[in-house]
Amino acid sequence: MPIERNIIIGIAFIIVCICAIYDVKKKEIPFVGIILGGFMGVAINLWQIAGGYLSFVEIGLAVLPGCFFLLVGFVTGQKVGYGDGLLLVVIGLFTGFNRCALILCISLVLLSVSALVLLCIRKVGKNSKIPFVPFLAVGMGVGFWV
Repeated sequence: MPIERNIIIGIAFIIVCICAIYDVKKKEIPFVGIILGGFMGVAINLWQIAGGYLSFVEIGLAVLPGCFFLLVGFVTGQKVGYGDGLLLVVIGLFTGFNRCALILCISLVLLSVSALVLLCIRKVGKNSKIPFVPFLAVGMGVGFWV
């Protein structure tokens, strides 16, 4: 992976880590982080399109996992928060479809295992809310090295 791509993914990772801290402490994702990340992601993608390195189709595919999460949030009455979906859109803008899908899968597996353990030791109930962004941050960290 070229050094520029590593820097771009590193920026996204920092944004997600900051959002993860807010998600754990305040149970919400800072809208400023999503907007900042979104603008940076769009700017980087437009720059890559202008250079001939990327197409609009690839960008459309890259945001699909986040759009899917937004749809799930809508259908379930926000059992999955819109902030999680929007942050996943931002991650897709920075990483592309394949890596975004990998990050989402890793994050969901980690969340599922954690929720199962917490349920078994009775630290949470079946209706408890568990912040998802920290799992996205770990998923990004793992997905970056895979």
